[in-house]
Amino acid sequence: MEAKLIEDRREWNAFVAAARTGHLCQTWEWADHSEEGARAGSLRVGVVDDSGRLVAAVLLTRSMASGLGAPFFYAPRGPVCDDPTSPALPLLIRAAAREARKRGGVFIRIEPNAPDGDSAWIGALKRLGFRETDHVIYLRSAWVTDLSPDEDRLLAGMMTTWRQNIRAGARKGVTVRLGAGEADLDAFYRLLTETGTRDEFYVYPKDLYRDMLEHYSEEAARRYGTARMALLIAESDGVAIAASTVAVLGEWSWNLHSGSSGQTAHRKLRPNYLLQWECMRWCKGQGARYYDWRTIPDILEPGQELYGVYEFKRGFGGAVRRVIPTMDLPLRPALYWPYVTAVSLRRGLRRWQRRRFERRREQARLAAEQAVAQAEAAKSGMMTGE
Repeated sequence: MEAKLIEDRREWNAFVAAARTGHLCQTWEWADHSEEGARAGSLRVGVVDDSGRLVAAVLLTRSMASGLGAPFFYAPRGPVCDDPTSPALPLLIRAAAREARKRGGVFIRIEPNAPDGDSAWIGALKRLGFRETDHVIYLRSAWVTDLSPDEDRLLAGMMTTWRQNIRAGARKGVTVRLGAGEADLDAFYRLLTETGTRDEFYVYPKDLYRDMLEHYSEEAARRYGTARMALLIAESDGVAIAASTVAVLGEWSWNLHSGSSGQTAHRKLRPNYLLQWECMRWCKGQGARYYDWRTIPDILEPGQELYGVYEFKRGFGGAVRRVIPTMDLPLRPALYWPYVTAVSLRRGLRRWQRRRFERRREQARLAAEQAVAQAEAAKSGMMTGE
């Protein structure tokens, strides 16, 4: 076996698509959606067997460690290796570490696409020097719907209200079509930024979404064996009121980015239900067996961040899929340990500030409700002459 930098894009994608631990985030093109410095510094390291066949791989994107002026390398849902006990994994990690050190890397952070509790994976990584960290980049839990049943059974597996909203949307004239071209990208981005403002999440520059649609286009999929990505748009009277992007690679598909109009008339149509159903149908038609809704909260209790999003996803049927913890491999310990300590302190402060803000907001809401109740009581008393 030999570990080396891989230059064959199609070979890489074919391996990732077929591997049990493969993931969209480990496709060749994923690093190309980053800003220029990260794109130029990304690494694609692989292990080939004696016949020249790829048997393990890891895509590492380059990021700057805040406050250090030095980079770290991150494997989103990687490395890809179906047998963590094989000699391929140590070869892969040592080669990746060697290449990252050459480029000044402080540490390697990985978030493998291996099921939670997989002792073989965890043991192998710890023997190679990795340590668990709570500095998570990609949340460990996702909601996954099995697309293998026929459409009638898929609908039957949903919550009743979800089925009703899907059918009601169609009856009320909501239609869903595949998007194409700059005008549809503009409509999607408008809806996404509107939703980001409303729900307080970060929206990347529009160029990133344009690049993703290009890198995972039908032509790219045919030429390089990579994922297929589609933009689906829900419309009412010719106006885009909701939109989503989805991607398919092998048996898996992913719900990527979604946005919807906040206008009252549009919200009453509940277009997201029909839109997501059509996204699922499109992915199933492309050969996907699983629909990965991506992140949900680690703690599935009301009040948790993303809990409302989780409830929406859960209504379509499926189950939680959770992967093993995020792990770091320190490459320059003298820089790594002060850095992670500082990050932990900063994150702890932010959590405290957020909890304090939420408490104050809840207190303000209760005070407002009490004031309204007192005003109504006073008004009622005046009307009755009491």
